[in-house]
Amino acid sequence: MVKKERKTSRAQQIGKFVLTTIIYCAILMVLIYLYQYSGLTSVHFIYNEF
Repeated sequence: MVKKERKTSRAQQIGKFVLTTIIYCAILMVLIYLYQYSGLTSVHFIYNEF
């Protein structure tokens, strides 16, 4: 029983690279949006009630 190794074409390699890049960019954009949305960089005034 000899296993045949399936060769991937150049187009499949490029497609996989592009798809992986798009997925990583989307994840990065979501993380940046959530960090901005959380308001960690906003300054809260301590003496609001005086």
